[in-house]
Amino acid sequence: MRFFFDNTIKTSALIVCALVLLACVFDFQYSILIGPFLDFLLLFGLIVLGLILSLIFIATNGIRKRASYVPFSLLIMAFCFYLLPNFNLGHQVHFLLNKGNLESINSLSQRGHVYEMTDMLRYQKRLNKASLSNEQKYTTQKQIVEAFGDYIRKENLDSQKISEIRSRLEKSDIISILRTEDYLILTVDGFVDNEYGYLKTNKKGLKVEDTLPPFGFRIVRLIEFDNGWYFFYTT
Repeated sequence: MRFFFDNTIKTSALIVCALVLLACVFDFQYSILIGPFLDFLLLFGLIVLGLILSLIFIATNGIRKRASYVPFSLLIMAFCFYLLPNFNLGHQVHFLLNKGNLESINSLSQRGHVYEMTDMLRYQKRLNKASLSNEQKYTTQKQIVEAFGDYIRKENLDSQKISEIRSRLEKSDIISILRTEDYLILTVDGFVDNEYGYLKTNKKGLKVEDTLPPFGFRIVRLIEFDNGWYFFYTT
């Protein structure tokens, strides 16, 4: 029984501490998976649990054995990655995996005259100046035409391009698109007074402290990629 308990503690300590490390290394993917605010609470809980299990691991395995400190070392590594100000591996990976979708959204929205649009999966749905509020999800071209058909015909929009944009938004974890004279803003998520996501701009000298439309939120973190693409956080 004691052997089973010790092995369970050791395995649990390794798993929890490894999860904390992965969450800190791939912080962006972790945030998308869990959701804003809840991601911090869950990570804090995992860190506390990992610390407790690591101490039990050391006590049961023996303080003189180097292997006893493996879970605790994983926590230290996670803490170091979390504190690195310019560490953005998760963002870089997400951008590289979704670059094709992002570029397609940019070109399709230009050619299709779509300057504002949501992913049609949430309560508030918008297509340029037209908006709807309901619990339904519009995932196909037919469903979008049934919901926004009058506006699409009135503005002579291409429903096929709109449907493709919507699909690529969902595949890239993006909830909305906004095109202005200077920016293409692709929002991933946010709260009432802040948001974060991708933006593309030809504007020179974009920096932290600049504000973004439509709400004038101030940029507090900016990660630069290539070809005018950035990832932003605002408040």
